[in-house]
Amino acid sequence: MAANAKTNGAMFPDWDFTKVWADMKMPEFNVDAMVAAQQKNIEAMNLANKTVVESWQGFAKKQAELWQAAVEDTGAFAQDVASAKEPTDKVAKQAAFAKAALENSLSTAREAQEIAAKTTNKTVDIVSKRWAEGLDEVVNYVGKATPKAA
Repeated sequence: MAANAKTNGAMFPDWDFTKVWADMKMPEFNVDAMVAAQQKNIEAMNLANKTVVESWQGFAKKQAELWQAAVEDTGAFAQDVASAKEPTDKVAKQAAFAKAALENSLSTAREAQEIAAKTTNKTVDIVSKRWAEGLDEVVNYVGKATPKAA
């Protein structure tokens, strides 16, 4: 403990908090400004959520199209393998199908990653822009409430 701090035998010094806070000027509480700021926050979150939902709806539609194509490809593959007479032809066709399926899967995974990255970037941009605007609003509001030095 500091040598010049007066204590009451307790862990903390005796402070007169009214003196500590006497010079502190609190800005006026402006309900309209607070409501407007919260409305902007809600609008930004709604826009971010809308962006996410639209992106993932598009992705789900694309996935459904890919599943439909996979089912059709599998049917064609089964007929192609069944029509092969030689075992080596069957193995070659199965290997070609497996290779094509793997390439399609990797392509789909890359596309999903790109959609996720774009969606994340859009939503982060929306939220960070609103965050910066909110901080500017606070600075502006506090600046109006703070008396100017003479």
